[in-house]
Amino acid sequence: MISVVIPVYNEAGCLREHVDALRPLLTELAGNDWEIVLVDDGSRDGTGAEITALAAADPHVRGCTHPVNRGKGAAVRTGVLATRGDAVLFCDADMSTPPETLREFLAVLQAGADVVLGNRKSGAARIVRWQPPIRTWLGLGFTRLSNAMTGMSVSDYTCGFKLFRGEPGRAVFAETGTDGWVFDVEFIARAARRGLVIREVPVTWRHVDDTRVRVLRDVIRSFAELLALRRRLGRAPRKARGG
Repeated sequence: MISVVIPVYNEAGCLREHVDALRPLLTELAGNDWEIVLVDDGSRDGTGAEITALAAADPHVRGCTHPVNRGKGAAVRTGVLATRGDAVLFCDADMSTPPETLREFLAVLQAGADVVLGNRKSGAARIVRWQPPIRTWLGLGFTRLSNAMTGMSVSDYTCGFKLFRGEPGRAVFAETGTDGWVFDVEFIARAARRGLVIREVPVTWRHVDDTRVRVLRDVIRSFAELLALRRRLGRAPRKARGG
């Protein structure tokens, strides 16, 4: 069974389109044995009503709701813990990585990986539209700081396309406590400390403008989250292996 978790916040205008894009792919890969879990993280634009309508029209689609906005990490954790799949994908609602990438990721999982990470920073990655330069520079700094604080060696923590085995992945998420942007770092670090096999795979990716991002605010919050995570984790690193 394949589960797909999509955290959503004010995505009413495009959510149906993205679910429609996933449906034939999942049917091709898993027959009737798949689910999409949509997590509304306190939206104020009618996203909740759209999720309700999608779930009513298709038994493969389920919704979870946060009454108030808690952060992407909290939304992904809620969705993952509600899944039932043997393989679980979480991806961003903007579909910045093509859904068809799931085929390749499943092959990597079947070849022995426990966690497969999308990697936009590999030389083999294909970037259709780049982020603004300041976002790119801040992302590189975030990666270096995250590696320094966790003892990891990961090229791309925050690509919003990750696949993992269901049972161990849910166990890792049950341990996490980061509600904001740094949740990816905590998930990967905790997975490594459990001895899970982690692979990074180059992806095709395009930047999608996001007016919800406030660079200075999010940098400050992410730094505070990293410090808090460093205190919780200690330092017992295992390295992810790139691809």
